[in-house]
Amino acid sequence: MNKIKSFFIGLLLLSATFVMVVGVALIYRSADQLSIKSYIFQMGNYADGRVGALQKLDNMSAVELRNKLIKKYVSEYFLVVPGEQNVLSRPSLKQMSDSYAYGQWQSNEAEKIAQMSKDKMFRRVYISDADIAAMDMPDGYDYYNAKPDESILYSVHYITETWPESNSMGVTPIYESGNIDIVVSFRPGIRKTMNGKKFNIKKYLESGNDPLGLFMFKVTNIR
Repeated sequence: MNKIKSFFIGLLLLSATFVMVVGVALIYRSADQLSIKSYIFQMGNYADGRVGALQKLDNMSAVELRNKLIKKYVSEYFLVVPGEQNVLSRPSLKQMSDSYAYGQWQSNEAEKIAQMSKDKMFRRVYISDADIAAMDMPDGYDYYNAKPDESILYSVHYITETWPESNSMGVTPIYESGNIDIVVSFRPGIRKTMNGKKFNIKKYLESGNDPLGLFMFKVTNIR
C-alpha cells in the first residue's frame, strides 16, 4: 500500500513540475511577442468626468481622431489649474505645437493662466465636434494622403467653465464662449519616425514620454 501511495505522490509531483516548466516557457516566450496596440481614450463624458471605454485607433475615422486631438489641444491651451508650478512649461501642448505656435501661447495666454493659477482659480474647456470647422480645406481632401507639411486652418468654438475660487462649494462657475483659429498639420495614425529617425514605440512609452508625441499632429500657427 505504501508503494502505491508513493507511486501516485511521485506522479503528482512529476505532473506539477511539468506544468511549472511549461508555464515558465510560455511566460518567457510571451516576453518576446509583446506588441503595441494603439488605443485612445474617449473623453466626451463631461457629465461626470469619467474616462470612456478604450477605442481602437484602427476603428476610428480620420475626422474623429482629428477632432479628439484638436479638443485636447484647445483644452490644454486654456486649462487653468490652481497653484500650478512653471505654467510656461506645458509638455502636452509643446508636443502638439511647433516652436512658433508654442511661443505664441507662452507670450499670450500662458501669462493670463499664470496669474489665474496664482489667484487659485480653476478653468476647463468644453468643445463639441460641431464646434470644429475646417476653413480652407480643398474639395476632396484626403487626410491619409496629406503631405507632412500640408496644413489646414480650423476655427474652433469653445466654452470655458471657470471657478474664481477653488475648493469652495459656494462659488458658482462662470461660463464664457470664444473662438480660436489654429493652423494644423495632421495625418491619421502613429508616426514611424521621430525627428527624422526611426524609433521604438515601446521604448518611447517606457521612458515616460508623452503618448501625444506619437500622433502626426502639429499646430503651426494660432490666429
